[in-house]
Amino acid sequence: MAFFVTFDIPPSGKPLAACRRKLVARLRRHNIELETVKVGSNVQQALVRLVLDGKGLPVVAIDDAHPLPNEAAWLADLTANVLDLPPLRRPQVVYVTQNANAEGTHQALRHPVVRGYVKRDGRGKWVEEVVEAVLDIASQVEQYTPPPSNATVAVKDIVGASRCFRDAIEQLQQIVEAPYGLVTGASGVGKMFLIRRLWRAAAGKRPLIVVPCASFFKDYYVAGRRRRFGGGREAVDQLAPYLVEAHHGMLVLHHVEQLPNSLQEELAVRLTDSSGVPDAPLRMPVIDSDGLTEYEVRVMATSTFPPEQLRQMGRLNAELAVKLRKRHVRIPSLGRRGPEDVRLLCDDLLRRISIRQRLDGPPRLDERVVSVLTAKEWPENISDLVRVLEHAIRHCRSGMIGVSHLPKDLADKEVRRPSPTLDEIVAEAQRTAIENALDQTGGNVAAAAELLGRNPKGLYRLMKALGISAT
Repeated sequence: MAFFVTFDIPPSGKPLAACRRKLVARLRRHNIELETVKVGSNVQQALVRLVLDGKGLPVVAIDDAHPLPNEAAWLADLTANVLDLPPLRRPQVVYVTQNANAEGTHQALRHPVVRGYVKRDGRGKWVEEVVEAVLDIASQVEQYTPPPSNATVAVKDIVGASRCFRDAIEQLQQIVEAPYGLVTGASGVGKMFLIRRLWRAAAGKRPLIVVPCASFFKDYYVAGRRRRFGGGREAVDQLAPYLVEAHHGMLVLHHVEQLPNSLQEELAVRLTDSSGVPDAPLRMPVIDSDGLTEYEVRVMATSTFPPEQLRQMGRLNAELAVKLRKRHVRIPSLGRRGPEDVRLLCDDLLRRISIRQRLDGPPRLDERVVSVLTAKEWPENISDLVRVLEHAIRHCRSGMIGVSHLPKDLADKEVRRPSPTLDEIVAEAQRTAIENALDQTGGNVAAAAELLGRNPKGLYRLMKALGISAT
């Protein structure tokens, strides 16, 4: 994750928008999501909060008004407020400006916050320098091992030692204690499992009510005629029993992107802050047997898609997204967590499976098995790993699981990442050519089509197939 902040820049500037798209695409190839941050009038407070929540993740700051880092008042305030943090937990700012010079570079090297100083030209060449700076910061943050913290709750049954997983758990602990938040991650990473465990550790016996958004309102919306008369307002009232149960607890909207749009609009309107008090529950008016009652409730939502993709797909109401994504954590996939976590998870899952199946004890894993499992891609993450281990236990007779006990597609062969196909190579070349053309034309698709010798309608279709945004 990295953050993108602009100062004194017209938000409608097409060249900057095109460069931002290019930056998003370049970083995504390295598994880094770029989150755009809109900073209001209180710059210092917003950025200090960003730094504390981001825990040292890269911040790309584009500020054409201040050519030198020490001339930006917001940067001075930010530095003064976070210097008590460890070096790799301070803000890691990539400072981009049109007026960068040698003096600024010299200052940046001595600056406690600025980690990169990039001159912003009009042709977008600065994007590659920013990518290199962000990757450098991200690699050092990934390798940084923080000192033990007494604030981190040790929760039974949560297994993992990788840096990315520990950071996600730490952020999730903060979200479960907040009035609202969004938890995302690929299918099978254990979003609900982690939420339940951390909620119990933090809240004890306070209620945790989970609403499965994919099915809760299905029957209501199939009716059609009632939908025209009642719309989202009547549907929200059906949440009343759940809100009553979650009073002084937590309401989880599981797979929030599957809620009907009209219902999302009603929720966004009804959920209001509690008197502007930080970290206070939200309020929602509900009509019950006593009339109109305001219930306090903490609301958390889950999704398999990151916020940026939810917005592009139109699957999450913009106002509801603003309320939820202020506190967002993405649970890493099993592939990102690395071999150490795979081994720890295997040991824990084998113990659980052996208890459930009433075996004498959990079987051991041959080291070759760990190598095969680490190299495998896991579309369903931990859910897939559970199925593989259950299969191995059924076929193991000696108390030692070998490669031959794994499913057929894994047994007796080393799993390698497949080399790219010809279609994938062509698609990547097309994507690069289109992005470069859009950069040169300031995002004008018609001009880019002329530059590439393509029909504009044909280029639009190709961009859609390749997942390139036209805005």
